[in-house]
Amino acid sequence: MEDDVNVTQPQKVDNYEIGVRGEWTNVQVSLAGFYNESELGTRLIPGAALAEIVRVPERIYGVEATIDWQPGGNWQLGGTATWQEGEFEEDDEFLAITSERISPLKLSAYVEHETLPGWSNRLQLLLVGNRTRAFNDGTEEVPISGYITLDYIGSIQLGPGTLSIGIENLLNEQYFPVASQYLGGFYEPDNIAARGRTLRVGYRVTW
Repeated sequence: MEDDVNVTQPQKVDNYEIGVRGEWTNVQVSLAGFYNESELGTRLIPGAALAEIVRVPERIYGVEATIDWQPGGNWQLGGTATWQEGEFEEDDEFLAITSERISPLKLSAYVEHETLPGWSNRLQLLLVGNRTRAFNDGTEEVPISGYITLDYIGSIQLGPGTLSIGIENLLNEQYFPVASQYLGGFYEPDNIAARGRTLRVGYRVTW
């Protein structure tokens, strides 16, 4: 009966956040950190038929930083960095939470230029790092491998609206998203590669 009560009890989380932000004429930066803890966290253990729900103490923490810079000449540059980690308690030991909930290190950067009035072009890079801690702790079936993607986004004021052009995975790299790698550890066919180079074109009118 006690186990049934624990499963149905709500999860109460103590959440702590702190951050700073700075804004100057052509530079904006921010830095934030958080720490969450719960005495009755929820953990799903995949099984052959149904996943088992386990209620255990857990803690999740991380930091995020951003920077944007306008150096002049219609240029904009910037980037972000996000890191988080988390553990749950089992047999008086804290083990890493799986990558289903905890993302690897993420770094992003962009460069944007207003080539002509109403016409802007942007390249953005995303780096997702490796994450092996959950695999090393035995809570995850496979280690997570990192990857890099490059995207292009362009927009042109055309007539009464805006024409947008986007190219995802500009370099046509083969990579496997974190979710696919995680699920593939339980069932290999779920480890599906991301889409290759993908073109998107849209037109938006606001009235």
